[in-house]
Amino acid sequence: MMFLGVSIFVIYLPTWLERSVGLTGGQIALMFVVGGVANVLTGPNAGKLSDKIGRKGIILMSCVGLSILMFLTTQFITGPVAAYVFFFFTMVLVAMRISPFSALLTALVSDERRGSLMSLTVALGQVGFALGGAVAGPLYADIGYASNTVLSAAFVLIMGLIVWFFVPEPPRESD
Repeated sequence: MMFLGVSIFVIYLPTWLERSVGLTGGQIALMFVVGGVANVLTGPNAGKLSDKIGRKGIILMSCVGLSILMFLTTQFITGPVAAYVFFFFTMVLVAMRISPFSALLTALVSDERRGSLMSLTVALGQVGFALGGAVAGPLYADIGYASNTVLSAAFVLIMGLIVWFFVPEPPRESD
């Protein structure tokens, strides 16, 4: 669900930035560098925080925040600086979800089944990314990029709600 939403969002983001906002290819590349730095800085800290306070709350918070940012993309990004700031925080929220979600999943299964679960998770993520790509093009072509942002925001929010309501939080180990 998360990869589906992210795929719908990110595949036509550079095209929209170039055509509608006027960013150059170099500016878009720099935006992805800024997003990568945000991801590297946030991921380990999100993992540590999730170990202390629980994983589900951080996953839900990141999904809600990411959903809001995705929804507001076309209103917020008006130039390069806004794109850099926006994408930095987008990648912070993506990273806040990745580490806690992986930790949550691995805590829910025995050691003997952990590899199978992670393989299944990666495979389902790739299917979601592929489906997102298949949906993103017609949406962008027929309705415009705002439709991509709305649908991606909905899928990311649904993913957070599924985790919150249907995935158990394992008890934290005491120090």
